Amino acid sequence: MEPRGLAPAVGGVAVLALHNLAVHRLLPAPADAAASLLTAAGLAAMARRAGCSDADLGLRAADAGAGLRLGLAAAAVAAGGVAVAASLPATRPFFADRRVTQAGRGQAAYHLAVRIPLATALAEELAFRGALFGLLRRRCSPAAAAALTSLLFGASHVLPTLGHYDGNPAGDLVADRRRGRRLAVLGTTLATTAAGWVFAGLRLRSHSLVAPVLAHAATNATAYAAARRLARAAGG
Repeated sequence: MEPRGLAPAVGGVAVLALHNLAVHRLLPAPADAAASLLTAAGLAAMARRAGCSDADLGLRAADAGAGLRLGLAAAAVAAGGVAVAASLPATRPFFADRRVTQAGRGQAAYHLAVRIPLATALAEELAFRGALFGLLRRRCSPAAAAALTSLLFGASHVLPTLGHYDGNPAGDLVADRRRGRRLAVLGTTLATTAAGWVFAGLRLRSHSLVAPVLAHAATNATAYAAARRLARAAGG
Protein backbone atom coordinates (compact mmCIF):
# COMPACT_ATOMS: atom_id res chain seq x y z
CA MET A 1 0.00 0.00 0.00
CA GLU A 2 1.48 3.34 -1.02
CA PRO A 3 2.10 5.76 1.89
CA ARG A 4 0.13 8.55 0.25
CA GLY A 5 -2.83 6.18 -0.09
CA LEU A 6 -2.90 5.38 3.59
CA ALA A 7 -4.48 8.62 4.80
CA PRO A 8 -8.07 8.12 3.50
CA ALA A 9 -8.18 4.47 4.60
CA VAL A 10 -6.75 5.25 8.04
CA GLY A 11 -9.19 8.14 8.32
CA GLY A 12 -12.05 5.81 7.47
CA VAL A 13 -10.98 3.32 10.14
CA ALA A 14 -10.73 6.14 12.70
CA VAL A 15 -14.22 7.38 11.83
CA LEU A 16 -15.63 3.86 12.20
CA ALA A 17 -13.90 3.42 15.57
CA LEU A 18 -15.33 6.68 16.93
CA HIS A 19 -18.73 5.83 15.51
CA ASN A 20 -18.65 2.41 17.15
CA LEU A 21 -17.89 3.97 20.52
CA ALA A 22 -20.62 6.58 20.12
CA VAL A 23 -23.47 4.26 19.09
CA HIS A 24 -22.70 1.58 21.67
CA ARG A 25 -21.75 3.75 24.63
CA LEU A 26 -23.19 7.24 24.20
CA LEU A 27 -26.20 7.49 21.90
CA PRO A 28 -29.66 6.17 22.84
CA ALA A 29 -32.08 4.65 20.33
CA PRO A 30 -33.15 5.75 17.75
CA ALA A 31 -30.37 8.35 17.58
CA ASP A 32 -27.82 5.55 17.21
CA ALA A 33 -29.62 4.25 14.11
CA ALA A 34 -29.66 7.70 12.53
CA ALA A 35 -25.97 8.10 13.36
CA SER A 36 -25.17 4.81 11.61
CA LEU A 37 -26.79 5.96 8.39
CA LEU A 38 -25.16 9.39 8.55
CA THR A 39 -21.73 7.89 9.23
CA ALA A 40 -22.04 5.46 6.34
CA ALA A 41 -23.11 8.24 3.99
CA GLY A 42 -20.25 10.43 5.22
CA LEU A 43 -17.72 7.66 4.65
CA ALA A 44 -19.03 7.12 1.13
CA ALA A 45 -18.69 10.85 0.44
CA MET A 46 -15.16 10.81 1.85
CA ALA A 47 -14.27 7.85 -0.37
CA ARG A 48 -15.59 9.68 -3.42
CA ARG A 49 -13.46 12.70 -2.59
CA ALA A 50 -10.47 10.37 -2.32
CA GLY A 51 -11.09 9.21 -5.88
CA CYS A 52 -13.36 6.17 -5.52
CA SER A 53 -15.87 5.68 -8.32
CA ASP A 54 -19.35 4.16 -8.13
CA ALA A 55 -17.79 0.85 -9.20
CA ASP A 56 -15.19 1.10 -6.40
CA LEU A 57 -18.00 1.57 -3.88
CA GLY A 58 -20.22 -1.17 -5.29
CA LEU A 59 -22.84 1.41 -6.25
CA ARG A 60 -22.73 1.24 -10.06
CA ALA A 61 -26.27 0.94 -11.42
CA ALA A 62 -25.21 -1.51 -14.13
CA ASP A 63 -24.19 -4.03 -11.46
CA ALA A 64 -27.40 -3.81 -9.43
CA GLY A 65 -29.12 -6.62 -11.35
CA ALA A 66 -26.31 -9.07 -10.67
CA GLY A 67 -26.26 -7.96 -7.05
CA LEU A 68 -30.01 -8.50 -6.74
CA ARG A 69 -29.88 -12.03 -8.18
CA LEU A 70 -26.93 -13.14 -6.06
CA GLY A 71 -28.26 -11.32 -3.02
CA LEU A 72 -31.65 -13.01 -3.16
CA ALA A 73 -30.01 -16.42 -3.46
CA ALA A 74 -27.64 -15.67 -0.57
CA ALA A 75 -30.51 -14.29 1.50
CA ALA A 76 -32.47 -17.53 1.03
CA VAL A 77 -29.47 -19.60 2.13
CA ALA A 78 -28.84 -17.35 5.13
CA ALA A 79 -32.47 -17.43 6.23
CA GLY A 80 -32.50 -21.21 5.93
CA GLY A 81 -29.33 -21.52 7.98
CA VAL A 82 -30.72 -19.33 10.75
CA ALA A 83 -33.97 -21.30 10.78
CA VAL A 84 -32.04 -24.55 11.19
CA ALA A 85 -29.93 -23.07 14.01
CA ALA A 86 -33.07 -21.90 15.79
CA SER A 87 -34.54 -25.40 15.58
CA LEU A 88 -31.53 -27.21 17.06
CA PRO A 89 -31.35 -27.67 20.84
CA ALA A 90 -27.61 -26.95 20.87
CA THR A 91 -27.94 -23.50 19.27
CA ARG A 92 -31.47 -22.50 20.29
CA PRO A 93 -30.37 -20.83 23.58
CA PHE A 94 -28.39 -18.23 21.64
CA PHE A 95 -31.66 -16.81 20.29
CA ALA A 96 -32.94 -16.00 23.80
CA ASP A 97 -31.98 -12.32 23.76
CA ARG A 98 -34.11 -10.15 26.10
CA ARG A 99 -33.74 -7.16 23.76
CA VAL A 100 -35.73 -9.19 21.25
CA THR A 101 -38.02 -11.35 23.34
CA GLN A 102 -39.20 -8.53 25.62
CA ALA A 103 -39.77 -5.97 22.85
CA GLY A 104 -43.33 -4.91 22.14
CA ARG A 105 -44.98 -5.35 18.75
CA GLY A 106 -44.32 -1.77 17.71
CA GLN A 107 -40.67 -1.98 18.65
CA ALA A 108 -40.31 -5.32 16.89
CA ALA A 109 -41.90 -3.88 13.74
CA TYR A 110 -39.47 -0.94 13.87
CA HIS A 111 -36.49 -3.30 14.14
CA LEU A 112 -37.65 -5.54 11.31
CA ALA A 113 -38.77 -2.79 8.95
CA VAL A 114 -36.28 0.00 9.67
CA ARG A 115 -33.39 -0.73 11.97
CA ILE A 116 -32.22 -4.06 10.59
CA PRO A 117 -32.50 -3.39 6.84
CA LEU A 118 -31.42 0.28 6.93
CA ALA A 119 -29.45 1.19 10.07
CA THR A 120 -27.71 -2.19 10.26
CA ALA A 121 -27.47 -3.97 6.89
CA LEU A 122 -27.40 -0.97 4.55
CA ALA A 123 -25.30 1.27 6.82
CA GLU A 124 -22.73 -1.39 7.70
CA GLU A 125 -22.37 -2.67 4.15
CA LEU A 126 -21.97 0.85 2.77
CA ALA A 127 -19.35 1.60 5.42
CA PHE A 128 -17.36 -1.66 5.37
CA ARG A 129 -17.92 -3.31 1.97
CA GLY A 130 -18.49 0.02 0.24
CA ALA A 131 -16.40 2.97 1.42
CA LEU A 132 -13.65 1.23 3.37
CA PHE A 133 -13.34 -1.63 0.90
CA GLY A 134 -13.17 0.85 -1.98
CA LEU A 135 -10.44 2.89 -0.28
CA LEU A 136 -8.36 -0.21 0.49
CA ARG A 137 -8.97 -1.80 -2.91
CA ARG A 138 -7.29 1.16 -4.61
CA ARG A 139 -4.05 0.33 -2.80
CA CYS A 140 -4.10 -3.45 -2.22
CA SER A 141 -5.47 -6.67 -3.66
CA PRO A 142 -9.15 -7.64 -3.45
CA ALA A 143 -8.29 -10.48 -1.04
CA ALA A 144 -6.35 -8.14 1.25
CA ALA A 145 -9.15 -5.56 1.19
CA ALA A 146 -11.70 -8.29 1.98
CA ALA A 147 -9.58 -9.64 4.84
CA LEU A 148 -8.94 -6.23 6.41
CA THR A 149 -12.55 -5.07 6.21
CA SER A 150 -13.74 -8.43 7.58
CA LEU A 151 -11.39 -8.19 10.58
CA LEU A 152 -12.55 -4.65 11.28
CA PHE A 153 -16.17 -5.73 10.91
CA GLY A 154 -15.58 -8.45 13.49
CA ALA A 155 -13.86 -6.02 15.85
CA SER A 156 -16.80 -3.62 15.58
CA HIS A 157 -18.97 -6.19 17.39
CA VAL A 158 -16.85 -6.31 20.56
CA LEU A 159 -18.55 -3.40 22.33
CA PRO A 160 -22.13 -4.51 21.62
CA THR A 161 -21.28 -8.04 22.75
CA LEU A 162 -19.90 -6.76 26.05
CA GLY A 163 -22.79 -4.35 26.47
CA HIS A 164 -25.51 -6.95 25.98
CA TYR A 165 -23.85 -10.01 27.51
CA ASP A 166 -25.65 -9.69 30.86
CA GLY A 167 -29.00 -9.33 29.10
CA ASN A 168 -28.69 -12.57 27.20
CA PRO A 169 -29.63 -15.83 28.94
CA ALA A 170 -26.98 -17.55 26.82
CA GLY A 171 -24.52 -15.93 29.22
CA ASP A 172 -25.69 -18.38 31.88
CA LEU A 173 -24.17 -21.22 29.87
CA VAL A 174 -20.79 -20.37 31.42
CA ALA A 175 -20.72 -20.12 35.22
CA ASP A 176 -17.69 -17.83 35.36
CA ARG A 177 -19.02 -14.49 34.09
CA ARG A 178 -15.61 -13.07 33.22
CA ARG A 179 -14.67 -16.18 31.28
CA GLY A 180 -18.10 -16.17 29.67
CA ARG A 181 -17.63 -12.61 28.47
CA ARG A 182 -14.26 -13.46 26.97
CA LEU A 183 -15.71 -16.47 25.19
CA ALA A 184 -18.68 -14.43 23.98
CA VAL A 185 -16.41 -11.73 22.57
CA LEU A 186 -14.15 -14.31 20.91
CA GLY A 187 -17.04 -16.27 19.44
CA THR A 188 -18.89 -13.19 18.21
CA THR A 189 -15.74 -11.66 16.72
CA LEU A 190 -14.87 -14.85 14.86
CA ALA A 191 -18.44 -15.32 13.63
CA THR A 192 -18.83 -11.74 12.43
CA THR A 193 -15.38 -11.75 10.83
CA ALA A 194 -16.41 -14.87 8.90
CA ALA A 195 -19.71 -13.22 7.97
CA GLY A 196 -17.78 -10.16 6.79
CA TRP A 197 -15.66 -12.39 4.57
CA VAL A 198 -18.80 -13.91 3.05
CA PHE A 199 -20.33 -10.47 2.50
CA ALA A 200 -17.10 -9.29 0.87
CA GLY A 201 -17.18 -12.34 -1.39
CA LEU A 202 -20.72 -11.47 -2.47
CA ARG A 203 -19.62 -7.91 -3.13
CA LEU A 204 -16.67 -9.06 -5.25
CA ARG A 205 -18.60 -11.65 -7.21
CA SER A 206 -21.51 -9.37 -8.10
CA HIS A 207 -19.56 -6.07 -8.08
CA SER A 208 -22.54 -4.65 -6.20
CA LEU A 209 -23.40 -3.79 -2.60
CA VAL A 210 -26.93 -5.01 -3.23
CA ALA A 211 -25.86 -8.64 -2.70
CA PRO A 212 -24.26 -8.27 0.76
CA VAL A 213 -26.99 -5.86 1.91
CA LEU A 214 -29.69 -8.42 1.11
CA ALA A 215 -27.77 -11.30 2.70
CA HIS A 216 -26.96 -9.23 5.80
CA ALA A 217 -30.55 -8.05 6.22
CA ALA A 218 -31.94 -11.56 5.75
CA THR A 219 -29.56 -13.03 8.33
CA ASN A 220 -30.38 -10.47 11.01
CA ALA A 221 -34.10 -10.25 10.31
CA THR A 222 -34.52 -14.02 10.32
CA ALA A 223 -32.60 -14.30 13.59
CA TYR A 224 -34.78 -11.58 15.15
CA ALA A 225 -38.00 -13.21 13.94
CA ALA A 226 -36.83 -16.65 15.12
CA ALA A 227 -36.09 -15.28 18.60
CA ARG A 228 -39.59 -13.78 18.76
CA ARG A 229 -41.17 -17.02 17.61
CA LEU A 230 -39.26 -19.12 20.12
CA ALA A 231 -40.22 -16.76 22.94
CA ARG A 232 -43.90 -17.01 22.04
CA ALA A 233 -43.68 -20.80 21.80
CA ALA A 234 -42.13 -20.90 25.28
CA GLY A 235 -44.80 -18.60 26.64
CA GLY A 236 -42.33 -15.66 27.01
